[in-house]
Amino acid sequence: MERGIAVMTLAGKNTALIFGVLAAFFWGTHSVIVRYLTGDLHGLTIAVLRLYVATIILFVILKALKVRISFDLSDRNLLIAILSTVVNYVFFHIGLEHTGAANAMMLENTAPFFVLVILFLLASERIRRQDLAGTGLAIIGVFLTISQDIALAGEALKGDLLELFAGISWAGFMIASSRALRKSAGTAERLNFLFSVFAGAAVLLTPCLFLYPIEATGQDLIWLLILGIVPTALAYYLWYEAAARVSAITASLLFTLSVVFTFVNAFLFLGERFTVNGLIGAVLIVSGILLTSAGNDTGRKQSTE
Repeated sequence: MERGIAVMTLAGKNTALIFGVLAAFFWGTHSVIVRYLTGDLHGLTIAVLRLYVATIILFVILKALKVRISFDLSDRNLLIAILSTVVNYVFFHIGLEHTGAANAMMLENTAPFFVLVILFLLASERIRRQDLAGTGLAIIGVFLTISQDIALAGEALKGDLLELFAGISWAGFMIASSRALRKSAGTAERLNFLFSVFAGAAVLLTPCLFLYPIEATGQDLIWLLILGIVPTALAYYLWYEAAARVSAITASLLFTLSVVFTFVNAFLFLGERFTVNGLIGAVLIVSGILLTSAGNDTGRKQSTE
């Protein structure tokens, strides 16, 4: 019996890692796409349109699957996830107007550190030494991977501060989503939760559409669609499937893999060189994820909620 449970737990972890890797692969495109779009559109405009595209895509999928769409405003985790998404999108997209994609990725990927801090303060999960070590390895790995492109001075400093706050709010989103997803009954429920997050955030951010002129080219519209579908609807769903199977700490560290895939794609398709620091950073990130996922399937304390 115990052996069967162990096999099932291992299978769940392996499935989570596969979903997490795929999510990170698609997430690895979003900083570059947003940075490109800020040439014609304001960051807040991009944020709102991106959310609406993702919301429509998820709505169509839920209807095709004949899933009953619900919006439970009494769910504390849902409200926190929505508000965290709003704050994250505002800071992340405006920040990219003032700093580079590398800086944005590094600072937003400080989220696992803030996940640890918040979980410690809330005492909602048991923080193990290997969680601390794994998070440290991953954050160092992120820095090494993008160190050659980091610029922390002048105009970029304003953007960097915004991206740091984006990382803090991203931690709130991850914790709230992870707690809700581990109680979810299946894929349909997780899709509905994600739809609710995107729809709620899109509605709250809608006034931002009227703050700046929308002068998008045909190419911009294509990239907006790609942004809303691939690194938003698809990547978030895949991460949700991963987060339902592992602890909040491991789930947050899976996001850091997006840094690795950003530079792998640049190496494969843009001819950019992959440095020794980048290779070492990738190894550290993967090591950190494996370290936190070992020996504990959820990392949770028993809760009375």
